[in-house]
Amino acid sequence: MATSEPVSTSTRPPAFSALSAGPLGAGAGPADEVGAVGAAITDLFRLAGSRRVHQARQGRTGVAISRTGWELLRRVDDLGPVRVSQLAGLLDLSLPVTSRAVQRLADQGLVARRADPADGRATRVVVTSRGRTARATVQAAMRDELDAALAAWPPHDRRRLAELLPRLVADMRSTGP
Repeated sequence: MATSEPVSTSTRPPAFSALSAGPLGAGAGPADEVGAVGAAITDLFRLAGSRRVHQARQGRTGVAISRTGWELLRRVDDLGPVRVSQLAGLLDLSLPVTSRAVQRLADQGLVARRADPADGRATRVVVTSRGRTARATVQAAMRDELDAALAAWPPHDRRRLAELLPRLVADMRSTGP
């Protein structure tokens, strides 16, 4: 009597299913490992950019900011005074979209426009103290989310992730386009 293999009803790609099932099997090769890492990164990006996650975070923090606004606020805070055109280039957004998003942040009091000392016709965007407070609040919530996700992980696994993830980012930066 022939036995049939169970049929998967999952709509997720095989690499994700293999990854979510636990460690890769002993016979897994480099292609399987790369596929599993790629699938996990894809899912992480999808989760990080999720509207549902963003809305829940807004509810927890009381900081009402769009996802684009959040990225702009982070960049302005990290870079210091910056032109809108530079922000548009960094985030791969059109100048009109970036300008409108910056204006919404300014209307909320999170950023301000200041005259560019090098070019009196131009302005630079700066973060306000209210913007820094909003960023710190959202980042604390994000850290709490990550801490909750890692809470059940053994300390050595947390340490390895903390070692390997920055290494992956650095290696991708050095070999990427």
